Amino acid sequence: MIWQSGGVGRIAAVADLGRYHVRMQCTPRDANSQTLRRFSADLLAILRAYHTRFPEEAIRHETLLAQLAAGEDVSIRSNMRGHVTTSATILNARRDKVLLIHHRIFRNWLPPGGHYESPGSLWDSAVRETSEETGVRIIAPHPWTVEFGLPVDVDTHPIPARPEKDEGPHVHHDFRFLAVASDDDVLVADLSEVTAARWTPVDELHTSPDERVRALHGKLARLGIFAG
Repeated sequence: MIWQSGGVGRIAAVADLGRYHVRMQCTPRDANSQTLRRFSADLLAILRAYHTRFPEEAIRHETLLAQLAAGEDVSIRSNMRGHVTTSATILNARRDKVLLIHHRIFRNWLPPGGHYESPGSLWDSAVRETSEETGVRIIAPHPWTVEFGLPVDVDTHPIPARPEKDEGPHVHHDFRFLAVASDDDVLVADLSEVTAARWTPVDELHTSPDERVRALHGKLARLGIFAG
């Protein structure tokens, strides 16, 4: 299996039995209206496919859909109504450990991720943020990601104001991708971004103090992602 980025941030999966494009192609390269329309259209395509797979979750994305309908640019951090972030839930080969970072702001163990930045696809963004925060360089899409070509979760959640950054309260629309990496690699946490990085047993997601992490564990368990 070979994954490539090309075109307008499009990721293509090339398999022995055929070739298909996965729905993660979002790359606003400038601020012109044509690029914004393309980015918004790509997000809508991802959400439509996602809601086909998870129809019960459409209500979670009403704010994002309203922003897109209003023509807002949700790719930029300065949009204080809400903007796109990406993260990666990375399992080891045995599917019994998950890679987490200790977040400086929220002071919890969370999957690595951060603000979307162009150019690049949403997948590219999630991989870049993970590499920056943990030092892991070789990250591959999980078989679920290859099969469905989608983020495994799309989560809109509130973010409190940060006066020191001149940011008011807003929401993050987090596109969460499922991936795999080797837990033999040495972790090098970027201490400017996080306080630590570690591989932890997947069961610890279930007991996390963070409600979003617990919900993610429940969803992955229902999808049969974990070992056993």
